[in-house]
Amino acid sequence: MIDGIHSKAQQSLDLNSSPLDAETPVAAALEVSAHCRYEFIDYRAAASPGRDKPVSPMVAQIIEGLTKPKRIPEDGASLNRFLPLVLLYDNKGLELFDRITYLPEYYLTDCEIEVLKSNIHEIVAEIPDGSDVIELGCGALRKTQLLLEELDKVRSGITYYAIDVMPLPLHTSLGELAQRFANIGFVALCGTYDEVLCHFKKTTRPKTLLWLGSSIGNYPAADACDFLGSIVGHALVPNDAVIVGFDRKKNPKVIMDAYHDSEGVTDEFELNALCHANSVMADAVAILRGSASPRGASLDAVNGLFDVSKFEYTGDYEQALGRHDCYLRALEDVTIKWPAELAPIVRDICGSDSDLLIKRGELIFIESSYKYGPRAPEIIARGSGLTHCAEWSDSRCYYTLNLFRKPPAT
Repeated sequence: MIDGIHSKAQQSLDLNSSPLDAETPVAAALEVSAHCRYEFIDYRAAASPGRDKPVSPMVAQIIEGLTKPKRIPEDGASLNRFLPLVLLYDNKGLELFDRITYLPEYYLTDCEIEVLKSNIHEIVAEIPDGSDVIELGCGALRKTQLLLEELDKVRSGITYYAIDVMPLPLHTSLGELAQRFANIGFVALCGTYDEVLCHFKKTTRPKTLLWLGSSIGNYPAADACDFLGSIVGHALVPNDAVIVGFDRKKNPKVIMDAYHDSEGVTDEFELNALCHANSVMADAVAILRGSASPRGASLDAVNGLFDVSKFEYTGDYEQALGRHDCYLRALEDVTIKWPAELAPIVRDICGSDSDLLIKRGELIFIESSYKYGPRAPEIIARGSGLTHCAEWSDSRCYYTLNLFRKPPAT
């Protein structure tokens, strides 16, 4: 979720000084919310169905992940089928993840809130007046509002950009926050990181990127360095800041309990990826059939690509690697029947549109979550072209927030 507004009185985007430009393909997807309290820009429009790309790119990603097993996690010992991580985060998934953050086993959110409350003055001191504060994947904003409260009190000219892949949470969160914080401008950017970060390529305002929670843990260290390095190269100028959350290595039982809660909310969250996949494929079938309104048109169009009741969530923690892996396991032999409308896409990807058999006990990889040792921030900084400037920890040293800056050109 995102920022970009300069006028305190009107709180509307100044397009003359905005990073949007004539080359930005999503300019037509800009909306002004009720009472002009925040802006909503939908970058998904650039990748929406069209003549050249008739269905969502996720369709091909789902098909490839199911039909072309690979060594994933990358340092794992076996080949696994896999599904794109983004399938976890439809509206239902975001709602379930928000519930997870309130569970007693899920230590992360409480630790992060403790770090923010204990160090808020130092953190805000690193963000100058007139800054763009850009949060990558901020969800329900329960933690971010602590930062916004302090920025609203002591800073001027701040624009907060919220980035997320689904529009509803953005509208819900920013509608509330824009009413609360009159001295901050608010802009919602809807899309993936790759789609959205081009928004900031040409702006000259100071920028602070927030990558909170433990999102960096979804990437192996090399990939995390590549991702941050791409941001450094394409969206930041010297002295711009990045604040990143690191989940530290700790007692394996604490970690396993966090990802396997007693109420089963995490199970429901991970299995919802299959429900989302069913919706994506149904939408694609509806589009190919010529439906004028594919969204929610008919999930029966795919006859449910996955029968969710035939899978269960499982996971394990590799202590030596500091990595928790999440999988969906088939409870019985499962046959995936491709809809006729998608058969040409399936053939193009894997050479055949035959039914796909997933055997009982077979695993489908969903996500990894890496935990970090004390030297990790310095290693990430060196690998991404950043300078590590500060670190703030909770009282148990379970979690840290780390400040990085882009160094001056040499």
